[in-house]
Amino acid sequence: MNDETQPAAPPKKRGPGRPPALDPEAIAEAVLGIGFRDLTFGGAAERLGVGQATLYRYAANRDELVRSGLDLAIRRAEWPALEGDWSTLLERWALASWHVWAEHPGAVVEAARGVMPPTGVEITDRVGEALVARGFAPADAVLAVDLVFDLAADNRRGVEALEVALESAPTSARKALEQEWADRHRDGEVARQLRGEMVRAIREEPIEWFRRKLRVVLAGIAHELAPTGRGNQ
Repeated sequence: MNDETQPAAPPKKRGPGRPPALDPEAIAEAVLGIGFRDLTFGGAAERLGVGQATLYRYAANRDELVRSGLDLAIRRAEWPALEGDWSTLLERWALASWHVWAEHPGAVVEAARGVMPPTGVEITDRVGEALVARGFAPADAVLAVDLVFDLAADNRRGVEALEVALESAPTSARKALEQEWADRHRDGEVARQLRGEMVRAIREEPIEWFRRKLRVVLAGIAHELAPTGRGNQ
């Protein structure tokens, strides 16, 4: 029997093989790719192309996945230089942290639960050390940094809560919210002025409202915590 009449050999069966290798960076990339709001353990495993049992070898639970994603987000962020007077420095870092939370919806909610990687602590340490170098007492530096970073996180949580509510509501939901403030407590000129300001705040870009709050907090830090000598330059 010649070669042309010989039956083709059956294809060889492949064994299960080794699962794809994982590393912390790949896991963190998967977390950011999915997004913190939609992150599940099963979804992360699927995105990485592995079974959940394999992923469990690298991360014991969802919190560890979140922590790895936050770590990568913080490392990738464009943090400003530790330059300038203390007020300018604090303002720049507070705004930078606000933008990190804005870039990764849901991240600030996870951080509020206490799921924070060491890199997040290192950021506050760096800013605190910069304030001490400018004449702040260590306790005052910690309070000042905590104030501005908490303000950024709290503001972003409020913005995201409103955004989530509006996403699931009709397109006119924001106008309805504005109208609710415009219509309530009709008596009194002062009340009307206050309602008008609240409507303006609702319409304002979230970052601009945050900037206004931040300026008030920085003024308070200047009055209560900041040094008055040469060290604050």
